[in-house]
Amino acid sequence: DPKMTELFQSLADLNDVRFSAYRTAMKLRRLQKALCLDLLSMNNAIDAEIINCLTTIYDNLEQDHGNLVNVPLCVDMCLNWLLNVYDTGRSGKIRVLSFKVGIISLCRAHLEDKYRFNFRLIAEATGFADQRKLGLLLHDLIQVPRQLGEIASFGGSNIIEPSVRSCFERAGGKPEIEAAHFLDWMKQEPQSMVWLPVLHRLAAAETAKHQAKCNICKEYPIVGFRYRCLRCFNFDMCQSCFLSGRKAKGHKLSHPMQEYCTATTSGEDVRDFAKVVRNKFRSKKSLKKHPRLGYLPVQTVLEGDNLETPSSSPQQAVSQDMHSRLELYASRLAEVEQSMNSMSSSSDMEDEHTLIQQYCQSLGGDSGVPKSPAQIVVAIDQEQRAELEAVIKDLEEENRNLRMEYERLKIQKQQQPSPHEPKSEVNRDNELIAEAKLLRQHKGRL
Repeated sequence: DPKMTELFQSLADLNDVRFSAYRTAMKLRRLQKALCLDLLSMNNAIDAEIINCLTTIYDNLEQDHGNLVNVPLCVDMCLNWLLNVYDTGRSGKIRVLSFKVGIISLCRAHLEDKYRFNFRLIAEATGFADQRKLGLLLHDLIQVPRQLGEIASFGGSNIIEPSVRSCFERAGGKPEIEAAHFLDWMKQEPQSMVWLPVLHRLAAAETAKHQAKCNICKEYPIVGFRYRCLRCFNFDMCQSCFLSGRKAKGHKLSHPMQEYCTATTSGEDVRDFAKVVRNKFRSKKSLKKHPRLGYLPVQTVLEGDNLETPSSSPQQAVSQDMHSRLELYASRLAEVEQSMNSMSSSSDMEDEHTLIQQYCQSLGGDSGVPKSPAQIVVAIDQEQRAELEAVIKDLEEENRNLRMEYERLKIQKQQQPSPHEPKSEVNRDNELIAEAKLLRQHKGRL
């Protein structure tokens, strides 16, 4: 379909997004809107049958949303998309499971409701599902990012069996799992499925306005995702700057970030401030020693045969550093999934309060605890300025030593006897000049 071709060509504009989960979610969000599936409730999607399902779906949407839905165009494009995902050989047939999984993935519903419905698709009458059924479900789900050329970001073509193994291991190694086991595993956002919850957060953030200013592009208020640094005081980034990898003075890409898709509460502000103070005490080695992943990694080493061999699909260009990007994305989102758990522990709370009190006392001396966070920020600036002045002093001392060494070598060369011919004298001068040049380069580096 020409409209579908035009739509997929427009998706290339999103290839500059650094993190693969966001990149995939943004492509799916644009596709979801183009197919009007963001207007489709789960109840309407479930009630339709396959033969006339698409016409029924969009006829109902047209009644509910009026001019937003062009029924013939939406039916044609949605059918085209489903065939691109599940019938790359154009046999004209797709499985019922594949059809339902594809529609439910992009419809308008709560994320947990989607998880529950997908499990009901594969569960037996007893309410349990075995490894084969789960493999079929994950195979159909993973075809969605595969069609966008993003499969390598989520474990590659052989991610299905390791994902099944991961789910059953979390269920205690039982031969069958029930809905509760599947939900628990999916809530951990396994590597193969992390794109789906990111899609939901992206949709929730589209209309969100945050009363904060981006420290890079100065956008105010921040619209969309808001990212707060948990290493720098009062440092926020907008969605555009974060996803494009823009940098700012004093802030590094390795710093932990807190993502918000809705406006923050006062409790979240206090919690983040406590984390910033705690991270100020931690050394760089300590932060690297305890990395946190925002998704559940799925081990793909030494796996066996796939439970079901997926149909061949066109190969699309994938960036070589895709996996590193996914890991970096995960480190950025680590605090999102772990924030409530980390604050629920009383020992952690006591530890944080102790750190804050110690830090305030170290800044205020005998004067007690500062009255406001602003005083702490000023004191930290003074500390950093003192450290910088000490570094400059050391560099100046090194510069003086280099000058003295240069003069000593110059005098030593001049006092040496010249038993050789004038040509040798020229060589010695050239050596002296080269040595001086090296010293100057070393000085410049310092």
